[in-house]
Amino acid sequence: MGGQFGRARICQCFTRQIHMIKRMFGIVSAIGLMLCVFVGLPVLAVVGLYSLKFSDCIRLPNGSEIGYEAYVDLSRPYLIPEVVLREENGNVIAKEIWPIHATDAATLGTAWSDEDSSRSNFTFIWMPESGVVKETENPILYHSLLQGLGETYFGASKDMNVNTLWLFKKLKKQGRFNSNHCNTNFLTW
Repeated sequence: MGGQFGRARICQCFTRQIHMIKRMFGIVSAIGLMLCVFVGLPVLAVVGLYSLKFSDCIRLPNGSEIGYEAYVDLSRPYLIPEVVLREENGNVIAKEIWPIHATDAATLGTAWSDEDSSRSNFTFIWMPESGVVKETENPILYHSLLQGLGETYFGASKDMNVNTLWLFKKLKKQGRFNSNHCNTNFLTW
C-alpha cells in the first residue's frame, strides 16, 4: 500500500508541475500578444504610412534612379530617409550630391560624405556602360566621358547647381520619369 501512495504522490507532483508550466506558458503568451498589439501594430502603421510617402522614385532615361534610400531611416530625425542616386541594379552611388546634373546619357555631380564618415568627397560621372567613374581615380576616362554628355539636361539647366533632393522633387512634380519599380529598402540605420 505504501508503494501505491508514493506513486500517487509522485503523479500528483508531476501533475502540479505540468499545470504550472501551462500557466507560465499562458502568461508569457499573453504578454507576447500584448506587445504585438500595443507595439507591433503602431510600428506597422507608421511603416505603412511612411511607405506611401517614401516609395516614390524617378527613373532617368540614362538608367539611373533617384529615390529614397529606405521607407524608414532609424538614424535620422523623425525617421525620414534621405534621397539617393542609384544605379540600375539598385546599388547606391551616393546620398548627398551637390551639384547634380542628369542628361540622357549620364548622371554626374559631386558626392559629399557624412561628417563622421571615413569616405572622402568625390566628383563622378555615372553611365550605364562604364558605371561610376571618379575624377580622382580615372581622370582621363572622366574627362572623355564629360565630353559626350549630350545637350539635354533634365530638371535643372547646366548652369544651375542643385542637390539630389531638389532634383528629385522637381522631376517628380514634372511627372515625366516617375517609376512604379523602385529599389527602395524597407529599413536603414
